[in-house]
Amino acid sequence: MTKFKDWILPAQIPFSDLKGSDLEECVYWLLDAMGAKDLEWRTGGTRGGAADGGRDLEARFYFPGADGELEAHKWWIECKGRSSTVAPDEVKSAVNNALALADLDCLVVATNTQFSNPTRDWVKAWQASHPKPKIKLWDHSQLERFLSRHRDVVLRLFFYALSIDGRLTAMESRFWNRIEFVAPKTLSDLWKARHELNFTAEAMFAVIANEMANGSIIKRAWAASISPEFVAEVLTAGFYNVMYLAVRSSKAGVDQQIIFRTLAYLILAALTHFPAEKVAHIMFLSINRGEDKPVPSEVQEVLVRPILHQLLGEVRDVCSSDCKRVLTDPSTLVEPHELDDYWFRLEDRDIEEPEERHILKIEKGDELCVVGFAVDRDASCPLFRIDPSVKTTGDLLEILKRVSAFRRSQAAEKHASTRN
Repeated sequence: MTKFKDWILPAQIPFSDLKGSDLEECVYWLLDAMGAKDLEWRTGGTRGGAADGGRDLEARFYFPGADGELEAHKWWIECKGRSSTVAPDEVKSAVNNALALADLDCLVVATNTQFSNPTRDWVKAWQASHPKPKIKLWDHSQLERFLSRHRDVVLRLFFYALSIDGRLTAMESRFWNRIEFVAPKTLSDLWKARHELNFTAEAMFAVIANEMANGSIIKRAWAASISPEFVAEVLTAGFYNVMYLAVRSSKAGVDQQIIFRTLAYLILAALTHFPAEKVAHIMFLSINRGEDKPVPSEVQEVLVRPILHQLLGEVRDVCSSDCKRVLTDPSTLVEPHELDDYWFRLEDRDIEEPEERHILKIEKGDELCVVGFAVDRDASCPLFRIDPSVKTTGDLLEILKRVSAFRRSQAAEKHASTRN
C-alpha cells in the first residue's frame, strides 16, 4: 500500500518562497485541515499579515474536558517567513505579547526556515515558569510533516508537490469531505496515469464529478475507460450517497447540477452494458442501501427526479438536434458545441438545474423516427411524451438505452467517414 512519504515530494514544496501572506495561507489551511474552528486570518498589514504587528491567525480547537463536555482552546499563530534562521528576539517578542491575554491557551510561531537552539532553549526555560500559554515552534521540518499528513492542503497550494497517487487521494478527500474541485491540470495528469492508478469507486465518482464541475466529460470519458462491473460499482457509490451529496453540495454552495450531471452520465454509461431493468434496480437498491425498510417513495421521487430530468433533457437535446420530425428549442442542458460530440463520453478515446424556461416544440406527424420508435400523427416522440419519475424509471431507461445505442453507432460512423 502506498505510504504518506510516497505521496508527498517535499523538494517540490517551495519553502524558501513561503513568506508573508503565502506562509500565512499555508498555515491557515493546515489549521483548517487539523480541525480548527473559528479561524480568523487577520489580514491588513503591508505584507498581507496582521496590521497590529500581533498574531496573524486566530483559531479555536475543541477538546473534551474531564466531564466529557467540549472545551474551547484559543490559539494565536504568528508567521515568520524568512530567508534565514528566525531571530531570537522575534520569538521573545511574540511570547511576551501573548502574555497580554489571560485566556490564551497556545501560541504558535511558524516559519519556513528554522529556529536556533538558543531560541528553543529559551522557550523551554520560559515554559517551565509559565505553564500557559503553551508555546509551539513550527519550523520547516514540522510544516513538512504536517503537510505529509494533509495531502488536500498540498493539492490546494502545491499540487505539483504530490505524487500522482497523492493527487488522486487528495482529490477524493476534497470532494467527499468538502465538495471542492481541483484544476483541469490535475484531472489531465490523472487521466494520463489512469492505467497505473488504483481507483476506488468513490475516487472514480469524484474524478467524474470534477470533470463535470470543470465543464465537460467528452475530453476524458472516464466511465468508458473502466470495466462494466466497475461502472456498476461507481453508479452504486453515487446513488448510495445521493442524499448526502445533495445536502452537502447545498451547504457548500455548490451547484447541485454537477451531481445530477455526474449521476446522469453514470446511468447512461451503465445502459451501454446492462439491461435498463438492471440499471434501475442498481439505482433504487443503492438509494435504499439494501435495507428492508426502503426510503419513502416521496423522498425517492425528490432524489431521482432531477437526475432523470437531467439525463432525459440531455438526450432530448442531442437526439432532436438533427431530427426531421421534432423541431424544438434546446433545453440548454447540453451546450451547443457538445451536440455533435455528445456520444464520445461513452467512448474510451484520447482527446485531450438550469433556469426554468418554456420550450417550443413542433413535431411533424408524417416523418418517421430515425431511431426506429413507432411514431405517427397520434403517437409522438417517446423522448418528449414520457415524464421522468420513480414510476417511469424502467420505461425511461429502456428508451434512453435504445436512443443511446443508435446515436452512438451513428456518431461512430460519421467520425470514421470524416477520418477516411
